[in-house]
Amino acid sequence: MAHSNIRPRQLLLASTLALAASASQAAGTVYLNGKVYTQDGSRSVAQAFVVEDGKFGRVGSNAELAGLRQQGYAVVDLRGRMVLPGLHDNHIHALGTVPLDMCDLDGKPVNLDQLASKVRGCVAKYAPQPGDWLVVNQWSPYDGNTPTKRFKTVRAALDAAAADRPVALMGVDGHAAAYNSRALALAHDKDGNTVGYNAATLGKDGVLASQAQYVDLNTGVIREGAREAIPVPDTGLLSANSDKAAALYDAILPRVSALLASSGITGIQDACANDFIRQRYLTMQQRGLLQMRVNAATCFHQDDYGGKLDIPAHLAKAEAVRAQFAANPLIKADTVKIFVDGTMEGDPFTEPPFLPNAGMLSNFQLPHIHYDAARDQGRVTADSQDSGQNGTVNFQHDALLDYATALDKAGFGIHLHSIGDRSTRWALDALQAARQRNGNSGIPHTIAHLQMVHPDDQQRLGELGVYLTFTYAWMNPQLAYDMLVTPFLQPGRKGQDLAAMVYDPKGYAASAVYPVESSRRAGAVLAAGSDAPVDSRDPRPFTNIAAALTRVADGKPYYNAAQHTSLDEILAAYTINGARAVRQGDITGSIESGKSADFIVLDRNLYQLMQAGKPQRIADTRVELTVFQGQPVYRRR
Repeated sequence: MAHSNIRPRQLLLASTLALAASASQAAGTVYLNGKVYTQDGSRSVAQAFVVEDGKFGRVGSNAELAGLRQQGYAVVDLRGRMVLPGLHDNHIHALGTVPLDMCDLDGKPVNLDQLASKVRGCVAKYAPQPGDWLVVNQWSPYDGNTPTKRFKTVRAALDAAAADRPVALMGVDGHAAAYNSRALALAHDKDGNTVGYNAATLGKDGVLASQAQYVDLNTGVIREGAREAIPVPDTGLLSANSDKAAALYDAILPRVSALLASSGITGIQDACANDFIRQRYLTMQQRGLLQMRVNAATCFHQDDYGGKLDIPAHLAKAEAVRAQFAANPLIKADTVKIFVDGTMEGDPFTEPPFLPNAGMLSNFQLPHIHYDAARDQGRVTADSQDSGQNGTVNFQHDALLDYATALDKAGFGIHLHSIGDRSTRWALDALQAARQRNGNSGIPHTIAHLQMVHPDDQQRLGELGVYLTFTYAWMNPQLAYDMLVTPFLQPGRKGQDLAAMVYDPKGYAASAVYPVESSRRAGAVLAAGSDAPVDSRDPRPFTNIAAALTRVADGKPYYNAAQHTSLDEILAAYTINGARAVRQGDITGSIESGKSADFIVLDRNLYQLMQAGKPQRIADTRVELTVFQGQPVYRRR
């Protein structure tokens, strides 16, 4: 839509809303002349609806509701705009969506010269004295970090930039970090003694040998629980707890609120909430900034990645947190997050290759590849070999079954992080065991990410009716990223074109990667989660919606393009399914009489773009108006 058309309509809509806000609200407001996609059980489309006392009243046609003006209702003319229920982001870390006053790379890929320059520039402001920690947020572990003439590894770049200070790069994914030599030397053993990460402590009989699979001394990259051995100041992490960290986070809360409202998001699930994070949401509420509903999933990630499972202790904590928020109208905490495994990205360019750690059914391959970043192309330089390793599931199989059974019996929703095909199989075993042992509780348990799912388990997802929280923007191909995953999953042969090997339509990855539509057709329920700030701080719902519809790259269909879904299904994922996934479908998620008046007005009609064969333009959609509990919380200027 051209700017010459958009601007006058924006102004007219804004002035109409202002007029409505200034009118007497005693009788409520009637919204007319819209294309209202209600997301009710029939997916009906209406023209008009009424808002009274923060809830939807009648929903119907212009003819049915226009006469309410004479009864004292204020009137808003939507002028044909598309209206949806407020959006639900069911896997987000909202406090990470706005940068703190810290050194920050904003998730942008950098080469190692640029990385060293950025760190050097941050030292004066954030770590002025020798020995001070420098924590750098939003480092991208899987994009950039390109070697240069000066630096071959991240560790070397950090050492050159700040040799006399410990430096930590905190990965955007929440699973990886990188350190300089000074920081690696500060690693603690289980008794708190400073022993350092080095060849001796990580060796077969070393005090930190159990962490060896997560530590790459050459590059300085450390993943998962192995990061906990290095005492990084909490101001750079969402596990923060100090007064200084609280002040840093509290300063950004107005911007967090504004970002989510401008994105049309009126409901979230914080996918890993601890006491510090929950307190920030309470602070938002106390300051009048909480313009959405929050389901805070109680998180025990340090235990999960540390191999600790004390079911009674976890239940006691989760029950105490649930009780704390039982009477809160906007925040609840009746879900527990479980990290079943880690991540699928490896590093094929180290020697030997640094393997992924997601739990897989088959062993990882040891790839040998060359990649030309400037040309975005590469080749396989030698036949791959079997690594003899297939990653890690954080729990013993039977213990995971017992954990899920106990949570389900206690009335908790279970939100499982699962990346690999073995971890998803075990997650399904756990949910199935809970149902067999407890009966069908009706609780909508969810699995997030699902990067690789065996075809047999795609059917099981449907049979159990699991809610699937995909991040759809991650699904379209990008060779610079996919070469960090697929070469570990399927063998390569010397001389193969790298893209041909990675995107082999007959390879295992093609049958298993992000199986959206096959799982939905089997009976699973699609939800949606941005996982912001991973990959992007912006939750970008319409980018995710467009990606779910297209499954293309550079205008060409992806090698498993059949896994794309329809606009009907992805809108349901972001609205009514999202509300049901956190047990709030009776109060929000659709535009129906009696439900909370949470809705958004868009600058374009997504169905018209589909009909015009331009689904990619959905990514550019802007929210004109966000209303929460009947009150406008965002207007586009």
